[in-house]
Amino acid sequence: MPSDMTFRTLLRPAALVMALALCPLVAAAQEPDERDLQALRFYMNENNEQAIQSELRRLQIQFPAWTPPADLDALDETVPSEAIKRIYSLIADEDYAGAREAIAETGSDYPDWSPSSDLLTALSLAESQSEFNQAVRAGNRQAAIRIARSTPALLSCERVNNAWQLAEQYEALGDASSALVVYRGIAGSCTDVDVLIATLEKSAASANAAQLAELADTMRVRVPNAEGRLSVVENRLRAGLGAEPRELPGVPLSNAPLTALEVPLAPTPEVRPSARPANLGVVPVRRSAPVSTGSGSGSSGGGGGTVSSSVARAAQAGDWQTCLALTANARAAEDISQRGWCAFNAGRPMQALRDFRSATANARNATLRRDSAYGMALTMMRLRMVNEAAAVAASTDFTYEQRLEVESEILDARGVAAYNRGEYRRAIGYFNEYERLTGRVRRDLAMLRGYAYMNTGQKAKAAAEFQRLHDQLATPETRAALSTALR
Repeated sequence: MPSDMTFRTLLRPAALVMALALCPLVAAAQEPDERDLQALRFYMNENNEQAIQSELRRLQIQFPAWTPPADLDALDETVPSEAIKRIYSLIADEDYAGAREAIAETGSDYPDWSPSSDLLTALSLAESQSEFNQAVRAGNRQAAIRIARSTPALLSCERVNNAWQLAEQYEALGDASSALVVYRGIAGSCTDVDVLIATLEKSAASANAAQLAELADTMRVRVPNAEGRLSVVENRLRAGLGAEPRELPGVPLSNAPLTALEVPLAPTPEVRPSARPANLGVVPVRRSAPVSTGSGSGSSGGGGGTVSSSVARAAQAGDWQTCLALTANARAAEDISQRGWCAFNAGRPMQALRDFRSATANARNATLRRDSAYGMALTMMRLRMVNEAAAVAASTDFTYEQRLEVESEILDARGVAAYNRGEYRRAIGYFNEYERLTGRVRRDLAMLRGYAYMNTGQKAKAAAEFQRLHDQLATPETRAALSTALR
């Protein structure tokens, strides 16, 4: 039996013809009502851009005097935006009782309205964060642990300070093994180099030399571009534990100065979801921009203007839902660009792409235009629009860090796609260029390159690739690959 969506699709041409035929009868209706907008809202919730545009065309034919708002999200509101914005502002100001009262008042004024899951999540998470902070300040360690464990979202990478404080609560209770579980969660999920280094240093309070080595190895696999910095820190911490230094990738045993090892590279792109650990609910999330300046990279993107203080607080705290709510009716390009970063981080790539395109087209200065185009390219990569992202990169004067990140992601995607198509020589070329561009090749890509060598008859190169990976970190996968290459 056809689904409801199938019937909806089949009936659309007939509905359109009927709307045109009855146009004189409905001329009195100047704007679509709630029922008319139901299909459009459905497609918006599904992020179906093609269906959204088709539905907009249908509505404009049926209601010639109606002009869709520049921000389509405004159509998803059944109450005035000011009422919703007030609730989010109360949450941002930590007036949770006032926010609940405002929700109740709005529900009373608009009986058909109920708070969205995003709004309730934002309120619940903000309250949990406040309770966790109070428990930590009061030294109520058991309460702090209970709150953190019952609210995994508190332990996301952009709220990494919570995870550090959770580990400290365990350490204060003498539970070093639980503290190490927290540190492993960060090491296996976050990609910010400074966060990883700080985590490694903090872990020395609970870890022995072997556990420290395990954490550092996980971090080096996670972010290969930072292996030199991580190795220096590891050997320094090993010395503090009275352990011998390790011969580590990226640094000699002499422990060369950190400044001699630092390379101005952008963070490694996120590992694909299928390969991402999920310890403790810690999830890698690209950080939002400082809202009044823009430098590109994953920690920037809102340059060229300023936004309101409440939006700034929400973005800097990683509270994407509040940021989106407060910028729902944004018109200035800098506000729209900031909303794009919040949508990107909130996992709403279609909305982010709309916002970045708008901000790029309407930016009042070159910095905002460049940073918005950078966000657009990253969003396209998330949507697997590789050719479109390459076109943006070719036409934009990115900073070195921005270009490095975008182009490395493009090479990554094209190399993997070529490998999956069986075009092994082409895949090797992409992976080699990725290594030339970044100075490193990520472990998962190196494994694919090794198998591409195998599939093109280059067994010696395959064996050398697998041996190098095995020497860095021996796993069942490297053992199997090496065994196959040496047959």
